[in-house]
Amino acid sequence: MRILAFDPSGNFEEGKGTTGWAFKTEDTSKLGEIRAEDFKQVEEYWHEHVELIHRCNPTHVVIEGYRLYNHRGQAASSQANSMLETPQLIGLIKYYCWVTEIDLTIQYATQVKSRCSDDVLQNMGILDSYNRFNGERTNNHKRDALRHLLHFERYGNK
Repeated sequence: MRILAFDPSGNFEEGKGTTGWAFKTEDTSKLGEIRAEDFKQVEEYWHEHVELIHRCNPTHVVIEGYRLYNHRGQAASSQANSMLETPQLIGLIKYYCWVTEIDLTIQYATQVKSRCSDDVLQNMGILDSYNRFNGERTNNHKRDALRHLLHFERYGNK
């Protein structure tokens, strides 16, 4: 199985976001990121996500979903007048996977973070004590994508 997992940030106009990604085959594992600041327009940034899927040719894509929770205090009101760019990017990825017949799983942060904290990943030997993966530096975006990939591997769609 070739799994590509995303921790997406569609934000381009409303702050230059960064999408973390993790890719795993039987032979290799890689982490990376797509940074909005590297692109001149939002469509270029979003297109890079589709190009990554095309280059990796995964059998399965896992992506963190987006929900606007009312119970988190100001969260819903803070999104007033937002263009909601991340849900738009998620929609693009969902559509691309549908068109290209790539299996897709949507997971939510609440499902994944409690089971795959940095401490857990270090104890499993996946990250070292400096949160490096295979000797390379990581950041929150890359590690969150890795969490989604590992959660899917272990629990599937649960």
